[in-house]
Amino acid sequence: MRMRHPSGRSMPSRRQFLFGCLGAGVAVAAPVGWYGGIYEPNDIEVTRRAMPIKNLPARLEGTTAIQISDLHLHEADARHTRMIDLINQENPDYVFFTGDLINEQSAIGQAADVFRAIHPPGGIWAVIGNSDRTAGAVDLVQTQLHSAKVRYLRNANTQIESGLWLVGVDDPSDYVSADVGAALEGVPSGAPTILLAHSPDIADQLNGARFDFMLAGHTHGGQVNLPFFSGAWLHDGPSSEYVSGLYSASGSPLYVNRGIGTQRVPIRIGARPEITVFTFHGA
Repeated sequence: MRMRHPSGRSMPSRRQFLFGCLGAGVAVAAPVGWYGGIYEPNDIEVTRRAMPIKNLPARLEGTTAIQISDLHLHEADARHTRMIDLINQENPDYVFFTGDLINEQSAIGQAADVFRAIHPPGGIWAVIGNSDRTAGAVDLVQTQLHSAKVRYLRNANTQIESGLWLVGVDDPSDYVSADVGAALEGVPSGAPTILLAHSPDIADQLNGARFDFMLAGHTHGGQVNLPFFSGAWLHDGPSSEYVSGLYSASGSPLYVNRGIGTQRVPIRIGARPEITVFTFHGA
């Protein structure tokens, strides 16, 4: 039975009211779903940062490096083509990749193809992420990405330029593999040094070591950031504190990149995918 408003107009039934609420919800959810599932995940932001490095050799003033992170590849798509184009437009001297290349072993070949399209003269340097380990592909990504001129640093270092050292640790979010002491072996005391780590959790595992700069990813910038909710709450330890951008962590500057891909749910809201362009300057 349809009730009447005191004015004489018919009032909607309970069923009509519920269907009206559902329709309103769909009307709101549809654009939000389009934005979070399609638009923002493909809207890559190019962030630019000056990178002060103490004792940087004068000839390296103005050197550029791009950080990318967290591709979480299932298969390459238009987003990765866009990423490649943006990187090549910048013509960086180096590319630093801070882990989580794939979600499944079958994606390794396509991941190699992505990196073959990038040609920084100083090379592509990478570290292992937790999703690479979960996929059982720690050794595979290192061997198969070698053909794409990607060099992995697992608790190791290299002198990428005379007087400038790059250090990489195994995934610190595993709490078993990062060995900063081993990674620093042979690096001269006081030498300009940059650290690559997959996760900001490295901040609790430095054991007193300090770096001119540390780069990490893993957090996806929270991935879904809404009023009264941030995806960073889903992380533990430093990864819930160092979520996106520049911080001071255990006495060293730390930059946390929001990454390119997604994890768990294929959406981004309030956490655009990012590539970061660093320009080296003497401090």
